[in-house]
Amino acid sequence: MSVTCACGEARRLRHTVHRLVSLALILGALVGFKSGATDAGILFASGTDVPRTVQEFAWRVIETRCNFSGFELERRLFWAYDARAMRVDAAVVYSIKILSEVPWRKREPPVSIEMTVLDDGGMRLTALKSSFITCSP
Repeated sequence: MSVTCACGEARRLRHTVHRLVSLALILGALVGFKSGATDAGILFASGTDVPRTVQEFAWRVIETRCNFSGFELERRLFWAYDARAMRVDAAVVYSIKILSEVPWRKREPPVSIEMTVLDDGGMRLTALKSSFITCSP
């Protein structure tokens, strides 16, 4: 009987260690990302060239111009995997590429959104493309 108890305890210990290691890996992966804005759902890499105001604008574009339901917006993860800034005369052009997925639905392909934002004293969306979801420019 003591062998059975020892095996059961060892199995529980391995399971607990596995869960802790998994949690540590997930947290470690998220360390390099920060929320683009307090209420924004897009995660940008730390030290990005895209300022907070542009990140907030990008989130509003997704909320208002892409065909996601409110329920879906709350449950999706949005990651800015490529965000660049380029100065053109007196304006700055931001090119932002975003992937979005529902973490527990791995059968669905991730949504891809690409947008270009022009900041010349006021924010303007100059281009918007998407895959697997309809977004209107």
